[in-house]
Amino acid sequence: MTLDAYLNRTENTATELAKAIGISKGRLSQIRGGEPCTPALALKIETATGGAVSASKLSTVIAQARAA
Repeated sequence: MTLDAYLNRTENTATELAKAIGISKGRLSQIRGGEPCTPALALKIETATGGAVSASKLSTVIAQARAA
């Protein structure tokens, strides 16, 4: 699932997710809009979403590592 799809679910809010991973809501909006994020942040998002959003979709470094 994409980050955008995850956040469009009624029970999930950008504010809650941003707080859970330690970033601003504005930065989360940038990532949601397609800006790249660090592998560490991608992994935090994956963990905070219970795996619903794969870090591989957010970081090419993680995608490459997992493909190897």
